[in-house]
Amino acid sequence: MIYEKHQYLPFSSDAQRIAANLEQAYSFWLSARQSLQALPASMYWAERSGTQYLYVKQNGTDNGTSHGARSPETEQTFASFTEEKKQALERAASADALIQTRATLYRRLRMPTLPDKQAEILRKLDIEGLLGTDLMVVGTNAFSGYEWAANAIFPAGNEETQDFDLTWCRDTPASLTFAGTDFKKKGTRKTLFSVLRSIDPSYKINPRKPYQALDADGYEVELLAAPSCHPLPKEEAFLPMQTLIEQEWLLLGSPVSAVVATERGRACPLTVPDPRFMGLHKLWLADKPERNPVKRDKDRRQGDVLLDAVRHFMVASHPLNVDFLFSVPDDLRHTFDAWCAERQFIPAA
Repeated sequence: MIYEKHQYLPFSSDAQRIAANLEQAYSFWLSARQSLQALPASMYWAERSGTQYLYVKQNGTDNGTSHGARSPETEQTFASFTEEKKQALERAASADALIQTRATLYRRLRMPTLPDKQAEILRKLDIEGLLGTDLMVVGTNAFSGYEWAANAIFPAGNEETQDFDLTWCRDTPASLTFAGTDFKKKGTRKTLFSVLRSIDPSYKINPRKPYQALDADGYEVELLAAPSCHPLPKEEAFLPMQTLIEQEWLLLGSPVSAVVATERGRACPLTVPDPRFMGLHKLWLADKPERNPVKRDKDRRQGDVLLDAVRHFMVASHPLNVDFLFSVPDDLRHTFDAWCAERQFIPAA
């Protein structure tokens, strides 16, 4: 199906301003939360053999480690920690209130949103420095990010789902830290599975599908990975399939990052693959012989609506020009040619 420009609903100038304000508020909140994350969980005084010692707990399960007897130095350490934590908590609370106000205005304009369950996972991944550096959002949940990038509501494609798909991008050109400026040193960052367990301890790896984690309610989180990304770090509990060549295409081009509101008035970060390659990926899946027939119509609809959105609204950021044509992998060339022929579209020089 061809989606013409009039079938999309462009954001108003007010909507664009509110979206930018929500992104700013989220950035403020993220900074405060990362400051809290960098601090120990707690510091306290404990008496041992008549002497008080300063104990530090790095996390909630830590038994605490002594940092020395009470002295001017340890008292200063305790005072500095107490003040830093107080200020970070105040900044986070202030940002929460600001986000609530701006997200309410955002939702009144019926702009793209995400369910709060996915949003909680994405915020935690962002705090840990994993979103956009190690992981990107793929599948239907990515479409809120594409609507934001196009500054328009799509006529189709953003149907809510009861699962959540991520793809691995660490050490690839799609990663925000590919240039070598990691948020955390390798070996010290958390894993996707540990983040899920910190949100809900009921998450377990599905033994029949080791690329999938399930919580007690059966909610699914799946990790996909391109063959070139295997093997994943040994500390990651997920074991993605190694044969998904189509995941390679989602590592090409220029990913999109956005902040959208959630259904309950929070903010949610998104990093999603280049919309051009995601659109072609969806159309290729619709023609894949092994693809579940139930999913094919949805794949084709999503691919068409996304590529037409790129054609109409993302000319500056993600042009469908000759340079892009030459970057299309051979396995996708027929898919792109067929899409262009249907629209009588010729990539510009």
